[in-house]
Amino acid sequence: MSDDLVKVKNFPDRMYAERARQSLDAEGIPSIIQSIDIGFLGAGGALGLPQGADVYVPVEFAERAREILSDLFDGV
Repeated sequence: MSDDLVKVKNFPDRMYAERARQSLDAEGIPSIIQSIDIGFLGAGGALGLPQGADVYVPVEFAERAREILSDLFDGV
C-alpha cells in the first residue's frame, strides 16, 4: 500500500465524513478525515463548517472510493 494519500471527497461536516469513512472501511478501503474541528463530538463536529471535512485514501484506492462515495452520497 502506498503512503501517498489523495482527497476523494469533501463533506459539509464531520458527521458525513465519518459515515463515509465507515462505508469505505466496510469495503476494505483505508481512509482518514482531515478537518479543522477537534473530532466527531468536539467543537463544530456536528455543524457545517465553511471548509467542511475532507476524506483521503491511499492513491491506489482512489477510483473505487470515489465510486462508492458517489453512489452513497450523491448530492452531498
